[in-house]
Amino acid sequence: MVTDQNHSSDASREQEVIRYTKILVQAFGLDKQNAEVYSALSGENRALKKQLEDYHFQYNTLEKKVKRLERDVKSLETELEDLNEYVDRETVVDIIHEIVPSLISKKDKSSSYLSVFRRI
Repeated sequence: MVTDQNHSSDASREQEVIRYTKILVQAFGLDKQNAEVYSALSGENRALKKQLEDYHFQYNTLEKKVKRLERDVKSLETELEDLNEYVDRETVVDIIHEIVPSLISKKDKSSSYLSVFRRI
């Protein structure tokens, strides 16, 4: 909202400068082409300024996201360190090796049980 107000006041100041420039051109008999070039460049400058403001906003947004992600990573690293203190990796791997075959055999039994009913 503040950017829009700044943009609006900048645009009105620019219009005023263009108006005075045209008056000076008439008063001093300056080349009309120079006034047209100034007007065109002024418009281009305004567009570039708007684009810069947009990029600045995007940069700030991304910077905030990066900082939040960095905090999240630090938090997860701390949590992982805490878990490593309480968990023995070898024990976890042994448990997994015990559970997986059991799950596979249960799955095989249930699928053979279902296949019997499909035949009926």
